Amino acid sequence: MFEDQAFRSWPLIFAGAGIFGLLFGCVALLTEVLFEGKPHLTPTVIGFSTAAFLGYVGAAWIIRRGEPPASS
Repeated sequence: MFEDQAFRSWPLIFAGAGIFGLLFGCVALLTEVLFEGKPHLTPTVIGFSTAAFLGYVGAAWIIRRGEPPASS
């Protein structure tokens, strides 16, 4: 289902996770605007963004763990 090219190096993984976390944070912030009328950086918004970041890193770790070791 997933291509392993996106998970070859940890700096690339953390960059992707940061973008993923920001996207989910924007969705949570827009939800705050929708329901509250003003953009508020609440613990829920931060938690949602952090959960997306950690989920991405966790999925990458699981995918990388299943790879055979690189031959040198």
